[in-house]
Amino acid sequence: MNHVRISIGLAAATMLLLGGCADDGDDSGSPPSSTRSATSHGAAPTPEQLAAALVTADDYDGTWAVNVPQDAEGAIDGVVPESKQGMLPRIELCGKAGRESHLAAEGLRWQAFRQIDQSEEDPIDMATGDRVGHMIFVQEYLLAEDPAEVESTFNALRDGMRACQGKIPAGEEGPGEAEPMAIPDVGDDRYGDVTRLAEAGGGAYWLLHNSLVRQGPVLMDLQVVDIVMGQGVEPAFTTEGIGAFVATAVEKLP
Repeated sequence: MNHVRISIGLAAATMLLLGGCADDGDDSGSPPSSTRSATSHGAAPTPEQLAAALVTADDYDGTWAVNVPQDAEGAIDGVVPESKQGMLPRIELCGKAGRESHLAAEGLRWQAFRQIDQSEEDPIDMATGDRVGHMIFVQEYLLAEDPAEVESTFNALRDGMRACQGKIPAGEEGPGEAEPMAIPDVGDDRYGDVTRLAEAGGGAYWLLHNSLVRQGPVLMDLQVVDIVMGQGVEPAFTTEGIGAFVATAVEKLP
């Protein structure tokens, strides 16, 4: 099932477009994050090292495949060259986010990217047009630079997403809502939210679980997307399940 266009477009249209609210966990008992990042991590890894640390189709339970469609000219998997930065979705925060948050989002240059899709029965019946089931994929974005710069970027993005929490008005899709999402105590700092967005016309909704993690010189954005289709169909993942996705990805970071 090839749905790269749906996947990339969805990421742009939901969390990356709208931001959300979050709970970045409880760091009680831990040293200040700025101290940990400065003392426990070395030089920033190269884009090639980041690409080697991306999640693979073998890292999660179930059957997954890396999404690099043959008909997608210039598809990205691994290192993201400057010439292809414009192909990735951009974080476009809402108007309630502050200037620093907007500047941080506009200045993002992800250095490594991968999308993996879960292989399951096609939820769309081509004969009847009925849609029952799930379309599930994971997108991972990585960048690395000076730890102090990464900390500043993380803080600005987190603050902007928090400012955009709550109800999401209807646009091309929707309406929806962004809510906090607890994620494991990983990295030097972390932030999680989940956005639920209704499909225009009904019949399906999108759950975009977003996790932003700072670990020394590395910033990771991991998104687990579940497109839920059909009356009575329940989400595929619990909060604990999303936490396992995040923990696995962070364990691989250089």
